[in-house]
Amino acid sequence: MQKYKSSRCSCETGELIKNGGFEIRSNEPDYPFQYWEQVNPNFAIVNNNPNVTIVAYEGLSAARFESSDSAEEINKSVSLQQKVIVTPGCVYKLSFAENLLFKGNTTAAAIPLLTARVFYVDNFGNDVDLIIVPIFKFSQEHDPNRGYTFHEAITEVPVPCDVSELIVRFDYFENSTDGSVWLLDGVSLRAASSRSACCEKSIRCIF
Repeated sequence: MQKYKSSRCSCETGELIKNGGFEIRSNEPDYPFQYWEQVNPNFAIVNNNPNVTIVAYEGLSAARFESSDSAEEINKSVSLQQKVIVTPGCVYKLSFAENLLFKGNTTAAAIPLLTARVFYVDNFGNDVDLIIVPIFKFSQEHDPNRGYTFHEAITEVPVPCDVSELIVRFDYFENSTDGSVWLLDGVSLRAASSRSACCEKSIRCIF
């Protein structure tokens, strides 16, 4: 019996996120930055105006999550996402930098929340999280304007053998009367393993 290994036994060695530094803007509807889609905007947007995105972690630009002022407390939210083709059975590491800014009254009722997620959609249309990083700022007096904070997280389990596409998403949520600003930059997704766990399952046998 002779065995032939699948060509997808090896995990990727390079960067999988495109335009992770948000240097390339887009004029395409719902895409403030090239390859990055804005979804579910509700009294909040991802601003790509060059005049307000210059406070960057790296390069010359950052994505700016920005909610509007409102006369009453309204749940404000927006998400930014990118679909990424991956190798089934591999483990992946997400990294990014974020920086909370406030505008207007710094005694707003609530502190906004940014959640980083890496997930796939199963056959039933459900989101299945492989990475989830909720980011809280606990003090409105001390947390804003302290510069960028770097984060990284690794999938706890390999990508399932029947999944070849992941979604990297950043969800912004706020429910205060004042608007706020959250900057995101330096997004990266790379394989954290060298060999796919699905490799042995993909071997074809010839007698």
